[in-house]
Amino acid sequence: MLFSVLCFFLLLSRPSRRVAANDTWRSVSLSCPASRVVSLTPANTEIVFALGAEGSLVGVTTYCDYPEEAKKKEKVGSITEVDLEAIVRLEPDLVLAGSLTPPEVIERLTKLGYPVFVLDPKSIPQVIEGIRKVALLLGKEKEGEALAQAMERNVQEIQARVSGLPEEEKPRVFHVIWHDPLWTAGKDTFIHEFITLAGGKNVAEDLSGYVTLDLEELLRRNPDIITVVSAHGENLPYNFIVSDTRLRALQAVQQGQVFVVDSDIVSRPGPRVTEALRIFASIIHPEIFGPYQSSKE
Repeated sequence: MLFSVLCFFLLLSRPSRRVAANDTWRSVSLSCPASRVVSLTPANTEIVFALGAEGSLVGVTTYCDYPEEAKKKEKVGSITEVDLEAIVRLEPDLVLAGSLTPPEVIERLTKLGYPVFVLDPKSIPQVIEGIRKVALLLGKEKEGEALAQAMERNVQEIQARVSGLPEEEKPRVFHVIWHDPLWTAGKDTFIHEFITLAGGKNVAEDLSGYVTLDLEELLRRNPDIITVVSAHGENLPYNFIVSDTRLRALQAVQQGQVFVVDSDIVSRPGPRVTEALRIFASIIHPEIFGPYQSSKE
């Protein structure tokens, strides 16, 4: 009922129009741009804020902590443990889900009549395309196109500055997600895309997805640079890499080329993916992009 009333007043204030977009599995069609949105991933929440549509955001997960204002929104559970009753109480006209949203949650919401749009990007271009689609569903096409074009320009600018580098000038990079066991990112990941677009070589490019690697294999691959994600404000993986006696032989450790990167920035497929790319560019080629200041606090 509330959704119908809101649409009625929207139709009075501007020409009538439907909005529609396709996600990975379905087409979502709305009788008018969404005005009550529930986001089930931090990346989707960041997209809504970046589009200037935070006023329409009525529910988020407990992990949605950026920007700061997102923390004040009503909570509907975590990323994988969604509170369906909380969502129903909020009467959304659009639910933005993600790859980790349980399929049964998506199915249940759909059966209850709530439009669910699933974003599951696998690359920076797909993130940008997803932003355009969400902008359409929110009636923020102008803002979405401006954001998308700015992100595309950032990627193109970074690519242009490293495109002429010979292979021998591309540092070999190893990315640490966790240390016990040692988790890293192979091909078909955003991390691999960041490293390669920024003019580096991923030493785990022969592996696929997120995988474990033993210390002996890391020593054998001997990267020039190691990037390590912060873990919920802690730097246990970083401390392990720089202090474990078994890893002192690594060139990256000996040369002081171990850098902490914000796990939220480099792991969320949202509007900050180009910021993540620039972080990797500064780490891999400080002579081109300026030095990266790694925070270890």
